[in-house]
Amino acid sequence: MRTETSEVFVVYGGARRVGRLDVHYGRFEVHGTVVLEVELTDDEVQQLIDQIDEELVQTHDPEREDFLVTVYRGEELGFYSDEYDSEDEDEDEESEDQ
Repeated sequence: MRTETSEVFVVYGGARRVGRLDVHYGRFEVHGTVVLEVELTDDEVQQLIDQIDEELVQTHDPEREDFLVTVYRGEELGFYSDEYDSEDEDEDEESEDQ
């Protein structure tokens, strides 16, 4: 997903989903949030950050002053959306009407 000042990526290591990356472009710096779904060593995390910087951040804004990254480890609990929830409610109402 991409907006004028931010991007969201799913991160894969080969065929395995590793996590998610949110990137927000400020005036002088770029902020990144990485949520890892697998356990990585400190060296692997640093390699991932370096790769993100090289392949994504610098290609978008090579003049940025700093790339600030926060890394979390977690797991996906589900996907939630107003549209998804309202579709479920509509189906429930149709079931009750029959």
